[in-house]
Amino acid sequence: MAITIPQDAVKTFEKVMGALGGEDYSYYLFDVKNANENPRAKKVVEMVVYVPQTKRVTAAANIQASLDGDGVIAKVLEKETELDVYLIGNEKKYIRILVKPNGSKGSGGGAAATAIQEAAQCVYAAMRYYCGDKEIYTEEDLKCGMDHVDVGGAKLEDIMGLPKEWKEGSQKGANEIFKEVGGSGYMFVRGDRLLDDGAIKKAFGRVKGQTNLSSEDKWNPADIWMAKKSEVDAIKKHLDGENTIDCLNNALLQRFNDKSLIGISLKKIEGTARMDIKNNQPAAVRKANEKAKFEKYDLTFLSSMDVYLYYGPGQFEKFQARNFGGSSKGDWKLELKGKSAAQGKIQGAVVIELLKNAGFTNISQFKIPTWAESAPGSGAAQKKITNEIYDLLKKHNADKFDKSPKAAANNKADIATQDKSWRYSKLAGLRFLDWLKHTCSDKDMAMKEIYLYASSQSDKSSVYYKLQ
Repeated sequence: MAITIPQDAVKTFEKVMGALGGEDYSYYLFDVKNANENPRAKKVVEMVVYVPQTKRVTAAANIQASLDGDGVIAKVLEKETELDVYLIGNEKKYIRILVKPNGSKGSGGGAAATAIQEAAQCVYAAMRYYCGDKEIYTEEDLKCGMDHVDVGGAKLEDIMGLPKEWKEGSQKGANEIFKEVGGSGYMFVRGDRLLDDGAIKKAFGRVKGQTNLSSEDKWNPADIWMAKKSEVDAIKKHLDGENTIDCLNNALLQRFNDKSLIGISLKKIEGTARMDIKNNQPAAVRKANEKAKFEKYDLTFLSSMDVYLYYGPGQFEKFQARNFGGSSKGDWKLELKGKSAAQGKIQGAVVIELLKNAGFTNISQFKIPTWAESAPGSGAAQKKITNEIYDLLKKHNADKFDKSPKAAANNKADIATQDKSWRYSKLAGLRFLDWLKHTCSDKDMAMKEIYLYASSQSDKSSVYYKLQ
């Protein structure tokens, strides 16, 4: 559906269009997300401009400068990648421009953006160790930091082009690493051929078959590693000689405790940074001390395709069960949620296999629906799915679900017309909830197993710091 620009914003919007191109830049990949014709609305248009990750801050500044030169007031906001353009003749109203990375999906901006953010944490940590504690780091400091990292091809300009919030988060993270770990003589690596994508990755590849872990990230979710420069060769030789998961984990534990090789998992830092050690106890102790259990669930009728399963009493101690395949495919997963960022996903098929291995033989009664059978419609097969979703929503007291007989027909009609992704996601979540509540022999233990796996704290996971 086409979006109509409010009449009082048209002249300013035309100026914005002109500001998207200049002598040495062009930002014509954009999308107008919404327009508000309410006369009381202050934000009358919101648009997204897509540019390469490293050009976001520069692009916002270029657009502002062009508009200022054309007599239009524009203000870059705190994030440095957003700006408000005030309407000509009415400066109480504005057009909001969001500058996002090409191909971005959500706030993270995809794998390329993540690689740069992780590389930035390496560089900022190196600066804290080699340049001292500074409020503001110069370009020369950044160049110095680059001398003590190996970040798999990420360039200085990539890191300098990050938005302010990521730079500030990286600096907070660097200060916390220095405070928690201390020491000296470290190199910081991410995606390097010698350690991260070398000895460490190869070592896990050799022993993966001895675990029920689906990926290296489930074994050790470290995004960056800090290693003593003087011991890099010895570390590589040590890891190259390990051929069982327990011996490999023990080797990493030894290296972690003598501070010669330390893995750090990164989450977006908002507010105060902190570091917590994970998997630094014997597996039996870790599991005995783990408090995760089945607390409760959240379930709504039509407003969401999600089912939330809580492993603890807190607001963020939960899994989001949903389809992560968008509108094109079925990809049902459980995602461990946190205050500022997702903490880990676990594939639906892996959930089944994990619980089987943990002794829940009746988990085979839980069936993830197929993508094909989840299509909306009024045929016999579609009606069967509709009725199942209806019955489970009623059984588990979904919020905003009218259980009265008179509402049944309307409720089923609403379910029947929901899109394929909603029906697939909702049914998978409801089936799992139903299994957990009524078929599972020990729902607390089941939730604990899922939590330990998703948070990379299962019996075969290795030691690391979590920086968040």
